[in-house]
Parts: sequence; C-alpha cells; structure tokens
Amino acid sequence: MPVDDPKPNNNADVHAYRWLEIAVPLLSFGGALLGILLWVTDTAVDMRVSIVGCILASWVLAYLAWIRPKKDIVALTTPIYSFIFIAVPGDPFSTIVLELLYAASLTILLVRLKYRFGNPGIAISELKELADPLKTYVGQTQGVCGGISPKTAHQATLAFVMFAQAEYGAAANASGTAAEEMEESGNNSCLTQAFKIVREHAELLDRSLPRPQTFLTFSPEDADLLAKPASHGDEQEFYAALDNALLLVFSAAWNNARPDRPHLLSGQAFALKLMSS
Repeated sequence: MPVDDPKPNNNADVHAYRWLEIAVPLLSFGGALLGILLWVTDTAVDMRVSIVGCILASWVLAYLAWIRPKKDIVALTTPIYSFIFIAVPGDPFSTIVLELLYAASLTILLVRLKYRFGNPGIAISELKELADPLKTYVGQTQGVCGGISPKTAHQATLAFVMFAQAEYGAAANASGTAAEEMEESGNNSCLTQAFKIVREHAELLDRSLPRPQTFLTFSPEDADLLAKPASHGDEQEFYAALDNALLLVFSAAWNNARPDRPHLLSGQAFALKLMSS
C-alpha cells in the first residue's frame, strides 16, 4: 500500500485554491438566491435553471477533494446528488428549500474537507529536518530502531502515517505486518512490542471498541527507550503506551527508510504533539 505523494504547490496555486473554495458557497447560495428572485417576481422561467449554481458548486467541491493527497469520498460524489434536482421536478417553494439545504451541505462539506483532509497539493518536501525534541529522540533510539529491513521500515512508515491520518484499518495492517516480519527474523525487541501496541490500538479504533481490561504495554526494562515516562492508572498507562509505541515506530521508519522521510516529515506535527501531550 503506497503512501500517496502530495502534489507540489506555489503561491499562485494557493490563491487559485482559495478562489475555488470561495466559489463553492457563492455558486450554491447564489443559485438559491436566483431561484428566490425568480419566484418572488413570478418570472416565467423554469425554476430548475437556478439549480445550475448548485451543480457547478458540486463540481468545484469534487475537484478540491480530488486534488488532495487524502480523498474525501463524500465530497467527490456530490455532483451525482446535484443532478437529482434536475431529474425530480418540484414546485418553486420546494425547489428553493432544497437548494438552500444543499448549499448549506456543500459549505459544511467544504469546511470538513479543509480541516480533516489537509491542504491541496501541500509541499511536504520543503521540510528537510526534524524539529526538537523529536529530532533528539530519534537520534537516541537509533540503536534499537536500526538494522531492520527496508520492507519492515516501509511498513513502519505506513503504520505511522496511516494512524496519523485516522486510517486505522490500514495502520493495523501495516503494524501487524511489521510485527510479524520482526518476529520471523528473531527480533523480539522493544520495537516489535511497539508495532504490536500500535496494531492493538488501531484495531480498537477501527472497530470503535472500548479500552479492554488487559492490554499490551512495554516492559519496565524498556523505560530508557521510551519518549514518555510510565503513567499510573490503567487509563493513563493505556494511552501512554500508544504514544510511546507510535514514536518508536516513527523512529524506526526515519532511521531505516530514507525514501519515506518526506512522508514522515508531513506527520511531524502529529509526532511532536504525541511528545508534548
């Protein structure tokens, strides 16, 4: 499962994307406003002509979803629903109400797209190095995280990036594969346990399951290799184990999968948040 390469951007692209984002509410609510004017003035025109604004806004939103590294299926399929307005005739009042509701839905989807699926064409290659304290931690754990195969290192990248993007099913598969590869090579280190912990948490999140009574943790002997100190209490220990496991997986990927570093840099903010939480 390859990590998608974000598309490069520049200032001109950023301005173009911003205008396209503004066009979504302008076109959709503009069409609804046109419909209201036609209705109030009793103009002898098919009310469905005002639906063109919503149709155009749907296509703009779908395009904005398409150019993002992570695709929003809901936003991508909005053009399909816009044609329902044309296929199903209705009285002027019902048409206007539907247009207003659809315009509001498109605007909400636009906001969701911006804050859940990142910026279009974000240029992650502009970042070259890790920031502290993450950089220091990755250096300190280079020994325990070194020596793994490129294949396992790539699975580590997938596990971290997919978890950071809330793609928990993919994160569980990648971390599970990495753990199996580590055990097959006879490596039962702290890093192997980290992969297992990430897999356990990813599976629970993917299925929306509560915290189990018993869960995987690190042994006391691994304390010096962990970014965060051990916590007391099941709840705190449960989440601290996940944070430490994700950071170890990040270190393994960074120290062994140089081609994947641009993708890891894109998730650096998430890793730094884990260290500070």
